Amino acid sequence: MARYFFDFHDLHLSTRDEEGTECANPRAVSSEALIALCQIAEDQPERYADRGLNLIVRDSNNRTVLTACLNLSTVWHAEQGASQAA
Repeated sequence: MARYFFDFHDLHLSTRDEEGTECANPRAVSSEALIALCQIAEDQPERYADRGLNLIVRDSNNRTVLTACLNLSTVWHAEQGASQAA
């Protein structure tokens, strides 16, 4: 299995993965990236609303092999709903 490194980026924070994760194939890399983004957003979804979360995945040769993005947003469609939320 190959080792991949999942670096997190948003508007205010960037973290570089120094340990990496072993993945069996490209599909496993994609799945790991999407799961990681969902777990990050799950902790404080309001914090990430209306801004993108990004994972840049590198291989063991430090080449970028995948970019995964997650965007969270909410839009009120009824005036009544917006006033109840305030």
